[in-house]
Amino acid sequence: MPAEAHRQREKPCARCGQPSPVMYRIVRREAEGWVFLCPPCRRVEAEDNPEYRYGGTWKAAKGRGGSA
Repeated sequence: MPAEAHRQREKPCARCGQPSPVMYRIVRREAEGWVFLCPPCRRVEAEDNPEYRYGGTWKAAKGRGGSA
């Protein structure tokens, strides 16, 4: 796919605030609900956390009219 068919987006991590091209949708505490975390923060939150749930991967490069 040509480069111009992709758009770049950024999303800040709910834990550290830094933008990342890949984010993970997770629940770290049931009362908080779904949040997006960068890969390093996801690893920290998942470790020894019985409330942790994975809900999908978000990627910054998204193709038009289809999946990335």
